[in-house]
Amino acid sequence: MAQYRLAVQTIQRAAGRSAVAAAAYRSGSHLIDERLAMEFDFAAKDDVEYAAIMAPQTAPAAFHDRQTLWNAAEKAEGRKDAVPARELLLSLPHELDAHQRQMLVRHFVAEHIVARGMIADIALHQPGKHGDHRNFHAHILVTTRAVGPDGFQKKDRSWRTPEQVREWRMGWAKIQNEHLRHHLGPGAPQVSPLSLAEQGIDRMPTEHMGPAATAMERRNRPTDRGERNRDVRVRNDAASRLRHDYSATSDRLAAAAPVVEAPIGQLVSEAAKVREGLMTERAAWEAERLALLAPRTPSSRQIEKALLADEVAARARARLRFQVVENRVARTRERRLQLAAWIRNPARMIWAKHAELNALARARAEVRRSDLRLEIRQAWLRSPAGQTVIAARRQPGLDQAAEAARKRRTLVRKIKRIDRRIEGATRTLQDLVVAQELGQRGLRVPSHSPDATRFIRDVGAPARAAIARYPAPARQEAIERLNRGQGRGIVRSLFPGR
Repeated sequence: MAQYRLAVQTIQRAAGRSAVAAAAYRSGSHLIDERLAMEFDFAAKDDVEYAAIMAPQTAPAAFHDRQTLWNAAEKAEGRKDAVPARELLLSLPHELDAHQRQMLVRHFVAEHIVARGMIADIALHQPGKHGDHRNFHAHILVTTRAVGPDGFQKKDRSWRTPEQVREWRMGWAKIQNEHLRHHLGPGAPQVSPLSLAEQGIDRMPTEHMGPAATAMERRNRPTDRGERNRDVRVRNDAASRLRHDYSATSDRLAAAAPVVEAPIGQLVSEAAKVREGLMTERAAWEAERLALLAPRTPSSRQIEKALLADEVAARARARLRFQVVENRVARTRERRLQLAAWIRNPARMIWAKHAELNALARARAEVRRSDLRLEIRQAWLRSPAGQTVIAARRQPGLDQAAEAARKRRTLVRKIKRIDRRIEGATRTLQDLVVAQELGQRGLRVPSHSPDATRFIRDVGAPARAAIARYPAPARQEAIERLNRGQGRGIVRSLFPGR
């Protein structure tokens, strides 16, 4: 089925990257980087399915040439840490053919990139020979500066915000779903930019493997990421079996329960209690989610500071003692020179001078020793052993933060699922109230339902069937009477077009 992916990264000069080199590789072209005076020849690449440049009407015509465009983008940047381009990596639905994938990407680029004033260099790639044969994907290099008839202008800071990325992610999902429905029909698979937890899907997510880990796994060399993904799949399979077993058991219990004629008033009361219980449970989960704050994980810099605290304090004390000795010696020397008895006795003067110098030397030596201990400690912290200690100190905090995040995701999934159950309970309660208003005295329902979800299903279907037996005008009049009597509208429209 179709999958969703939109990842954004920067082509940053400080990381040793070149927009010209990136464009040459992704488009399978031979380009010359004028800034680096280097050639990048990837014309032999055979996995490039389609490549094109899309630009606003205000862009110079010369910018439709790939080499001219990206050399101009590089030339417009003066900083050594400049970002001349950003890249969007999109997963494309394998259910569409090559032309349909091209039109899908062009639609997205025109609406969400070119319309914002950016120039996009598109490259659609086919799956690798040894990888997943469904791995059709697109690389889109995007300029980071506004463009006018004379070339690149100032940067639009809004282009590099989280809001822009969210807009791209939502827009890509919307346009991809439109094209899937258009080409495959109303039952086409759909994608979502939301996480599994935000969608209320009770399944742990796997990690994106990336090309390096994928290549290692393909050579039967296990990776940490691959091991974690295998563990997640095992847990997901076990959870799926448990849910299936529970559902099958509930179905057997419901099928074995005798069907009875239950008074409509009693069913309304039970449905209201079920809905109230679900809402109470949801409120408790929401309160738990809000109270579950992520613990603060100390940074490496903070841990280094804590490990150096004793040496830093010792150095500060040594420097303070040296300052105190220096001040005391200066005061004593000044007073001594004013005493005639000291001036007439050179031996005492020499002895006092030696005592002062020795005191200053001891204090100065202590300062040097404290400086040396701090330097040794700092050098050790930069060594592999020191970095291992820092990582070990950070790990408990990282583990706690990961556990808190896992609990929050679990609660979000629970809340999403219970929202759907509350919606079903509300709909069932409304149907029962309308059936009662129509004069229905009872419904044939199972005598026992194993849980709230089964009760909503067992009671909702007979209630809707009972309502459908009444003429449409009678149903509408019943709803209007309820609206007038309760002072509020029925939330759900029971009939199409009403």
